[in-house]
Amino acid sequence: MKAIKTGAGVAMARSIMMLYPKEKRLFEDPYSEKLLPPFYKFYLKLMRNLKKLDSIMKKSEKSSPGIMGWFLCRDRYVDDILTECLKKKEVETVVNLGAGMDCRGYYIPGIERMRYFEVDHPDVIKKKVKQIKKIVGEFPDNVVYVPIDFQKQNLDVELKKAGYNLNSRTLFIWEAVTQYISKEANNSTLKYIGQAAPGSKIIFSYIIKSFIDGKYSNDGIKKLAKQFRKKNNPLFISGFDPADMNEYLAKYSITLIEDIDSVEMQERYSKLVDLDVLKTVKEFDIERFALAEVIK
Repeated sequence: MKAIKTGAGVAMARSIMMLYPKEKRLFEDPYSEKLLPPFYKFYLKLMRNLKKLDSIMKKSEKSSPGIMGWFLCRDRYVDDILTECLKKKEVETVVNLGAGMDCRGYYIPGIERMRYFEVDHPDVIKKKVKQIKKIVGEFPDNVVYVPIDFQKQNLDVELKKAGYNLNSRTLFIWEAVTQYISKEANNSTLKYIGQAAPGSKIIFSYIIKSFIDGKYSNDGIKKLAKQFRKKNNPLFISGFDPADMNEYLAKYSITLIEDIDSVEMQERYSKLVDLDVLKTVKEFDIERFALAEVIK
């Protein structure tokens, strides 16, 4: 599955954030760099010089305007939702669907009080467990790894085997996954989440359907469009229409709280730190983030 290979890219973006001075960072992530493959670590080493980093970021902006800034805002947004849920004691459990190299379960303040289930492909989990053991020594008692091949195994069955209880008020994190899986798999996942305890929340990113269908593109993402929408082997295969999101989620007893586009992301986070890559986030307008709540 193509999504398996994207975890290192996400970890790389978070690692790049940590190269900036503290006053320019949107978030703190002490572990992502340590989880990078050797090539990524070498490339990151080249960027430790701020002038070199700025030069590379400018080239990235010229090639794909807004994409790096969007990734950074996206990560901060998930951090904010998770932190708020912990602070207000709104949830008892976190389930990270497609956790990849995400390290939130190890450093977000207060997360040690939550049962934190990391769900991903067995190959990803095996690799991550090996690296986490080297980084933190002993595994945190609150983190539970759930290896699952979505093509062969059932999410409900595997989470139940891992000790997860649907009656527990849960925050489901579903970041950068929906575009890589089929419509049926997305529907099945939401149907499962809709059975969670009332008050449970889900935060997920999605690609707009018009981009998947080839009916929308701006000048800044033409190169990306060729890569993501290859006719014979597309990287992205599923998308949603923002106008239908309320009705779509309602079918699964889930109500939409907010659905944020790149314009809102830029407005919300570019004012927090002075970082050039955050000034063009709105240009990457093919992906959005939704926050929703399970109702009964």
